[in-house]
Amino acid sequence: MTRDARHLTPDEAQRWSQVGALAAVALVLGYLETFIPIPIPGIKLGLANVSVLIALAQGDAVGACWIGVVKVLAAGLLFGNPVTMAYSALGTALALAIMVPLSRLRTMQLWMVSVVGAMAHVVGQLLVAQALLGTSLVWYSAGPLLLAACATGLLCGVVAVRACQLIEENGSSDRVTSELGDETDALAQREPFRRVDPRLALVMLVIFSVVVLRTAGIGALLVCLALSAAACVYAHVGWQDLARALRPVALILCITIVAQLLTSHGQLASAAASVTTSALRLLSLVGASLAFVRVQSTEDLMQGLSWMLSPLRRLGFSTEGPLLALDVALRLLPQLASGLSFDQSRRLVDALPQLVAEAWRRASTLA
Repeated sequence: MTRDARHLTPDEAQRWSQVGALAAVALVLGYLETFIPIPIPGIKLGLANVSVLIALAQGDAVGACWIGVVKVLAAGLLFGNPVTMAYSALGTALALAIMVPLSRLRTMQLWMVSVVGAMAHVVGQLLVAQALLGTSLVWYSAGPLLLAACATGLLCGVVAVRACQLIEENGSSDRVTSELGDETDALAQREPFRRVDPRLALVMLVIFSVVVLRTAGIGALLVCLALSAAACVYAHVGWQDLARALRPVALILCITIVAQLLTSHGQLASAAASVTTSALRLLSLVGASLAFVRVQSTEDLMQGLSWMLSPLRRLGFSTEGPLLALDVALRLLPQLASGLSFDQSRRLVDALPQLVAEAWRRASTLA
């Protein structure tokens, strides 16, 4: 149990541990998603949302919201960086803001709630992309992204409905026995090549991000990119890591570039400058964020997050529960992942509910 959780009552600690366990299920699903090939960069199945849908189906709207919060934080700490965390956070917030009230309507089926939530998630992502790229042309990509959200939301909704049935039936005889591999454990127990005090690293990242977002000149952005590249070299961030971090916004970036060129009205120099500015800003932010994560261990990141939330505690807000849930999710992840895998020889709607139900039962037991 984390130091910040020492003031929780036993009942509160148990409740937040359960939230952390459910968030760990979402993280396993998010990690599993990386093994399912999708030819279009920037399109995700959003399997982690299945865990939130199950909580909503059980009537625990508050728990579903906290699962979303812990999922965003833990996924950002383990598999992403602060930029992708912000990209996911606003989308998750908008999705939850819509899914929670819709889930209370008797006329709304769970798969309908999932589709609407997936579309709201896309809107949140586009808002973040607009801030990162500094142009409203990102909304030209809304059409294909919303169509993809309808398909992925329907898939997640069907999987969640079937998983709920299996959970109520106390599982099925079909057991998932393969392994995800040792990579999940390595991520959960990550030790950086170099370590930097989490508070200093966080302050430097915030200052750098503000400077980059408020800078419009290409020359100044080139300096920011050089600083970001130097940080990546210091933290041993490779090109493959950078490419993986850029993948979620690849489709939006490509469509935005095309839109800038098509709407230039003959002013190609101005359009080229705008494209260059957007690319430099995005590369600088992603590179700095990757370097920040790479110079922190999982424990360092938890300490930095606790320090970042300390002003809320001074204002009377309790942060012990969410921090405990996040800690439980991170510690539970390698144990939960062991023995779970997706059988690619079976259909998604057949294999995934079985996996979700088993992961749910295992998480509840281990928590």
